[in-house]
Amino acid sequence: MGPEGATPGASERVHVRRLDVADTLRWSWYALTDRPELAALTLAVQSLSVVTTLGISGESATDAPAIADWVWPVSVGYLLALAAAWGVYFLTAADAVAEGSRARSLSERARIAARRLPALAVAAVAVWLAVWVGVALFVVPGIYLFVRLVLVYPACVVDRKGPLSGLTAGWRASRGSGWKIFGVTAAYVVLTYGSGILTGLFGGTSSVLGSAVSAVFGSVLGPVYGLALGHLYLEASRNT
Repeated sequence: MGPEGATPGASERVHVRRLDVADTLRWSWYALTDRPELAALTLAVQSLSVVTTLGISGESATDAPAIADWVWPVSVGYLLALAAAWGVYFLTAADAVAEGSRARSLSERARIAARRLPALAVAAVAVWLAVWVGVALFVVPGIYLFVRLVLVYPACVVDRKGPLSGLTAGWRASRGSGWKIFGVTAAYVVLTYGSGILTGLFGGTSSVLGSAVSAVFGSVLGPVYGLALGHLYLEASRNT
């Protein structure tokens, strides 16, 4: 089962097939293999995290690691680029499920995602504050709030929602899809944990080699999860 056709109109109202957890992940995988530039983009972004390991010295049992001054701006640039990359995943999902024959170029998707960074940043702070409070009270409320609010991210990018309207749209879109969102997220967490174990065999993310291995895994797992979240948002928001 491959992805649907593509179109540049991200906000168009189209019917989106409702998929279960396994089919959502399968759809995302096919969407990624049809658009390998997503993996290349992610690997390029992840390379910034590899570079930062060169500016961090080893730590001992008593001393904290020494961090070069240039590591901080590079780390900030990495976080911004990573957020923009996730925006590109969501826009790619919107193109993939819409009717039409032309997809937006990677550069166009990247420009749109970059313009949505302020909204994503504010929404992210609100989501993680809510999740943190939920986890602090008891773990289950934190998981519930994450599941109900995570679709705010594709809402802010695909439909150009502001932080507050994005929270409302994400909450509405997750209604009735909680178990699917949880299942897709759980699969992503398990695969990420497994990749972390393999990364540890190469020295972990504190080493250049381990960080490079982690970047390779992330160049696949990140887009697959981002595309899946995009599809889940579109399922709910386009079929009402």
